[in-house]
Amino acid sequence: MKNLLLVFVLILLAGCATKEAQTGDDPFAGQPYNRSVKRAYENQMRYSVFAPFMYGDRFIAYYALADKHNGPDKNGLYEITFKNGPQAGKTIKTDNVILKTTPASRSDLRKGMVVLVNHWDPKRHDDSAQTDMWRKAVVYNLDQADKGLVMLEFPYDSNDFMATKETYTIQNIRLILEPQARDPRTFLN
Repeated sequence: MKNLLLVFVLILLAGCATKEAQTGDDPFAGQPYNRSVKRAYENQMRYSVFAPFMYGDRFIAYYALADKHNGPDKNGLYEITFKNGPQAGKTIKTDNVILKTTPASRSDLRKGMVVLVNHWDPKRHDDSAQTDMWRKAVVYNLDQADKGLVMLEFPYDSNDFMATKETYTIQNIRLILEPQARDPRTFLN
């Protein structure tokens, strides 16, 4: 009985040591983000579009994943059905659709570029409505990019001189490949 208890304690300690060795400096270690989950998540992103569910015609729109049925029609509208978010299952027509994105890496990011950012950790795979709520942002500062952090700006209109600035992990950022997005502020263009 003592030997069995000793073996159990040793296995438990070995598991803790392995977990500690794996976490290291990774702030997201221990999150449910293994390769198979990451691949499934990225496939969902690759075969979906992003469509606005709030403030649809403005730069500050909030986006969720959607399926594109057809479009653009002669008026430039896409017909989409939301896959998640507060309007999951709803079909709408909109001209503000982000057709193609890719995960950002440090080498891809440049100051002033427009990116898509998830306010919540995209590594969390739960059914909460907070997951996958995206917004456009402008890369403001890359000083901490080596630590995996990027400061982003959220301008509200074409004359927003004092836009809100927040820091996000690079894992929360996606590059917008199609259509190209520009900073809405006229004084910068």
